[in-house]
Amino acid sequence: MNRELVYRSKDKEIEVFEDEFGKITIKEIPHEAAVMVALENNSLILISQFRPAVDDIIIQLPGGGMNVNEDPENAAKREFLEETGIVCGEAVFLGSIQPSACLSNTVTHVYFTKEILEYRSQMLEKKEASIQAFHIPVERAFRNIEQGIWKDSELAHGLLLARLKGLI
Repeated sequence: MNRELVYRSKDKEIEVFEDEFGKITIKEIPHEAAVMVALENNSLILISQFRPAVDDIIIQLPGGGMNVNEDPENAAKREFLEETGIVCGEAVFLGSIQPSACLSNTVTHVYFTKEILEYRSQMLEKKEASIQAFHIPVERAFRNIEQGIWKDSELAHGLLLARLKGLI
């Protein structure tokens, strides 16, 4: 497949390519992310966040990009704390997913915790100012996905992995 580099960010962390059919793909460096499926009292801890690409508020698992040389589990715990203000203990690796392989090289590592240790304040970056953390019963979350109310691939896949492994 022929593809042409059409954009490279100043820090060389993002490259955008266009193929002969006009299809755009994105290569990110680093290209890994980590998310947390968190359970407390049979409720999931999720976030809502405005996403400009779809011009809407999306319900997601707390998580985000990993720092260079950062361990995926530590990244999941760090992002969970930053976005929810909650410190968690032990986390179990559920698997890795490619949430948008047709567009991006991003790989997301999914973790699970039910060990909620402490509530603190969120530590959001400026670009994350719209993030709100909330609890929702597990079965209601599955109904929202089933009914097409929630469409985030990392959320759906993460909950599926947790259910298949008997954790929720």
